Amino acid sequence: MARMIPSVISPEVKSNAERKIFEWFRDDCETEGWIVLHSLGIANHRTVLYGEIDFFVIAPKLGVFALEVKGGRVKRKDGIWNFTNKYGQPSSKKRGPFEQANEGVFSLFDSVKKKCGPNHHLSKLLFATGVMFPDITFYVDDMDGEQWQVFDKNDGKNVSGFIRRLSKNIKRKWEEKYGAINPDKLPDIKAVREFANILRGDFDKAVSFSTQINYAEKALISLTGEQLKCLDQLEDNSRCLIQGPAGTGKTLLAIEEVKKSVAKGEKVAFFCFNTMLGNWLKSYFDEMDESLRPEFVGTFHSFLYWLVNSAEIGVHYPQNGNMQRFYREEIPLIALEALEGKHINFDKIVVDEAQDLLNTNYLDIMDLILKGGIYRGKWSMFGDFAMQAIFSGNVNAVDMKELLEERTSFIKYKLKINCRNTKPIGNEIKYITGFDNPNYMETNVVGPPVNYITYKNDEEQKEKLEELLSTLKIEKVDNSKITILSPVKRENSVVNNLNLEKVKDYNPRTKGSVSFSTIQAFKGLENSVIILTDIDTFEHEKIMYIGLSRARTVLYVFETEHADKERNKLLVRWL
Repeated sequence: MARMIPSVISPEVKSNAERKIFEWFRDDCETEGWIVLHSLGIANHRTVLYGEIDFFVIAPKLGVFALEVKGGRVKRKDGIWNFTNKYGQPSSKKRGPFEQANEGVFSLFDSVKKKCGPNHHLSKLLFATGVMFPDITFYVDDMDGEQWQVFDKNDGKNVSGFIRRLSKNIKRKWEEKYGAINPDKLPDIKAVREFANILRGDFDKAVSFSTQINYAEKALISLTGEQLKCLDQLEDNSRCLIQGPAGTGKTLLAIEEVKKSVAKGEKVAFFCFNTMLGNWLKSYFDEMDESLRPEFVGTFHSFLYWLVNSAEIGVHYPQNGNMQRFYREEIPLIALEALEGKHINFDKIVVDEAQDLLNTNYLDIMDLILKGGIYRGKWSMFGDFAMQAIFSGNVNAVDMKELLEERTSFIKYKLKINCRNTKPIGNEIKYITGFDNPNYMETNVVGPPVNYITYKNDEEQKEKLEELLSTLKIEKVDNSKITILSPVKRENSVVNNLNLEKVKDYNPRTKGSVSFSTIQAFKGLENSVIILTDIDTFEHEKIMYIGLSRARTVLYVFETEHADKERNKLLVRWL
């Protein structure tokens, strides 16, 4: 069967014709090795500012094919075409569907030639165009196109037969005009993948995982090739464990996995550990179309509380006791009791921050609420088991993964490319924490150097922090892009001495203010400008790793004189 890119059709597409054709390509057993791109955008279109090819098929030994789809009633009067577009809107055009398909494919090859060169083998592939009318019978009665270029109601669901018909006739026309076809003009499996990789960088976009409180910067970012491969693995396997250091896009991928699964009609639970990350995720999906929202999104503990409360079971919190033990051992047992008699079955579970949620008690809960359980059900877990397992107790990374392996088989995928931090920030993380995995690739994105600000006492730190915030304001940096992080709570931080209106506790719904959080609570989140305060030592490597890696582009570190000397000693080991 063909590989579809994207793997599910967007809920925004209202065209039943495109939905049917998408499914026909996806399910056709005669399309092995094919890649079919849906809604391929063309930025450099020949005749319009922005163009789009409805379906672009790359088929081994057959060629490449641009297909225009027209569903429902199609009418042409006095040279004007009338039909309904994919969003359900009626439209009229002078350009007919054959002309649209031709312009689209020529514009596409113009871009490929510009990117690869006019003599590159991909620039010379055999191509053809076709128009698909799945709801009607259509006869070509003028010079717009030829009948063999038409797919209509008479073809049923046989999309692979249509592509072979296009290939056969375009080969015939080529041979009549130019002679025998050079084998290089027909793509092999390698060329099919290469062509798709070039094209999908122009259209396979995902919403940036940003902590901008007002979400003004919801710019689209291109997924890296590594992340695209990861999404392919998630598509092809029911149970996946995705591992990667900070900045490799784990949460972004988890979000994409949730949206794709929900778009397929699956009932999904999306769990994380950190409360702030859970709140951010809930706010994120609240702004999404309902058709993409999971059944549950938030922290795993909030889900446990929901279970307990819905069963009206009283919970006695420990008085000055071990809260970590309460959360890891006692509340899961109470939740198991609450599950008795309840019928909760998720089609899929997606877990972010898995390094903090992999223990026997939590897995027992997930096992009961997932169709097929952990053993046979669908789940994807994302985590950093090396440097961000700060809430896992005494359980190490090997033991956590063995807990899963004891229950079932699953694939493992490692993310290795930092796509969050600039190169200066990435280097500083390595120098300070010692994290230097040879398989981990830093980005080459250039950014400002990390700025260390040394202070003698709390009053001097306060003065220098206020001066920095004033400077950022003068430079018109949006307050929402600035987060102050500290290893200590607010009441023990220098931030407590600042104006409350100037710096507010982080909340994903708060707009227009500089935000504050502890480093630990901000795990899983990020911002453009991070200011680390109250740093009196660099010896807590995991805490510093999390704090430093939250910054995307700008990082300031307020350190005591003692910490400054400590840091300089750390740098010596890299000389």
